[in-house]
Amino acid sequence: MKKCPECGNPSYDGAPVCGNCGYEFPKPKVVAPKKEDIFQEKPIIEKKTDNDDGIVTILKKNKLVIGVILIITLIVICGIVYMGTHKNAGGGSNPVIQSNDLVEFKEGDFSFKYPSAWEEVNGSDEEHPGAKFFLNEENTTIEYYNITSDANSLKDITQQRISHAQEGGDYVELVETITLDGRNSSNMLLENADGDYTRYVSMFSDGKLYVFKVTGSSENSLTSEDIENTIKSADIA
Repeated sequence: MKKCPECGNPSYDGAPVCGNCGYEFPKPKVVAPKKEDIFQEKPIIEKKTDNDDGIVTILKKNKLVIGVILIITLIVICGIVYMGTHKNAGGGSNPVIQSNDLVEFKEGDFSFKYPSAWEEVNGSDEEHPGAKFFLNEENTTIEYYNITSDANSLKDITQQRISHAQEGGDYVELVETITLDGRNSSNMLLENADGDYTRYVSMFSDGKLYVFKVTGSSENSLTSEDIENTIKSADIA
């Protein structure tokens, strides 16, 4: 309760005027509560991690070790490439160059390319002691040799081989002329007396005879794709 300052009449606290004399009570002052500024900047607290140095700092501190590792890795890779290039480097002094999955055989002025899957093996040919022998994945033997011949033509050489085969009891199944390295060449297929098959592919140039002698258990084994591609790659420099 409050009293009117004019007439002393009591009035309730919230009365705007005195009920007795009409005196207007002064309005109470309203004080606004202090509000917190939600946009006030607050200090940013950074979390400290176990890896304060960071990747860049670690790399800088260990650049010597990393450099050594890179050099060793490069040396190992070069060694692998070098060994692969010289795989099947061939017997004797014949230079052999490997390219992709083919190996180049070169002897004197004659060369040919054969699959790297072929294995160079030891073989014997009493009539041609310097012959080279290869074995493919079908166990077919591919022999290569070259000899000096006093024959006048490839036709004469082919006729001599036919006569020799017939004398030994072999049956001549095929005789034909094919082109290799832009030259006429002879292709002959024999069924041997022992049941195996032999194929002769011959090239003749300047008194020298270059021969592929292929031996297998069937006709198909002598004319497989890998053998055909090898024969077709023959080149006389």
